Amino acid sequence: MNATYASLLAQIREAGYELVQAEQPRPNRWLLLLRAPDRELVLVLAQQRPLVGAADVQDLAEALRLRRLPIGVLLALGGRFSAEAQRTAQELRQARIHLALALPPAGSAPARAGILETA
Repeated sequence: MNATYASLLAQIREAGYELVQAEQPRPNRWLLLLRAPDRELVLVLAQQRPLVGAADVQDLAEALRLRRLPIGVLLALGGRFSAEAQRTAQELRQARIHLALALPPAGSAPARAGILETA
């Protein structure tokens, strides 16, 4: 287990989620299925790189569609979101995608409402 993954696991616990499933499709990318205390499932695509782009937003939207999950968080680890990523997330709002620099607390209003959050 590398330091980034260990830090990600700590962030999951601190935010109040339970890790249900984890995949690492690339060295700098993790796809995580989390369960909130209210039993709601949240899909997180954590991306570690300086600039997270529109393709990452589209990847999360596709993963949400395939898994039939209502809430997804695109987590930029140590980076930021491009303007294109923000526009793409707004265009795909029906998928309830939440852009975040830190994992939102379990059961938080932004994740439930699908509000775009880039701070």
